[in-house]
Amino acid sequence: MRYSAEHKEDTRRRIVEAAGATAKKHGFGTTGVDGLMGAAGLKGSSFYHHFASKQDLLGEVIQAELEGSRERFACKPDASKQDALKQALAYMSVRHIESPEEGCVLPSLSAEVARSSDEVKKIYEDSIKSIQREINKAVDDGNTTWALLAMSIGAVTMARAMSSDRSRDEVLKACRLSAKRMFEALEDQ
Repeated sequence: MRYSAEHKEDTRRRIVEAAGATAKKHGFGTTGVDGLMGAAGLKGSSFYHHFASKQDLLGEVIQAELEGSRERFACKPDASKQDALKQALAYMSVRHIESPEEGCVLPSLSAEVARSSDEVKKIYEDSIKSIQREINKAVDDGNTTWALLAMSIGAVTMARAMSSDRSRDEVLKACRLSAKRMFEALEDQ
């Protein structure tokens, strides 16, 4: 049976979306091709009809997910530093911790990207720089923007790794407080 180019593209998009949600919740490297394809309602045996390798899929997942993150972080032309701070505080939330499949891919997959091919790392780097530029439109301090991104991603990653809600909440509280202080220091400049 031959499928149209549109059908193939739709199937590929569906695989990328399902793999993104699965990877955010369960990890990419630890999920086999059968699991990634099954999340899209497909058989694992059809994987190589759509992707040359699992690394190719990872690159597309990173690109698609971080484009979605960039759009969420996109600042309106009149966005203020306080708008950027509100976004960061919302990012470092219990909801984001408890529902990784609905959130940003960065806390779940950054470590996996670090162990990936240079091609996947380049996709990651280009995508995260795009997010940094969006946030920096409001923050207007590149160093603070990078620090805020790294702290936010690290806070979510660490909070997810805690076995107790109390420790999770301490991590989030400390990082949220540090973010507020960073923005107070910007206002004092």
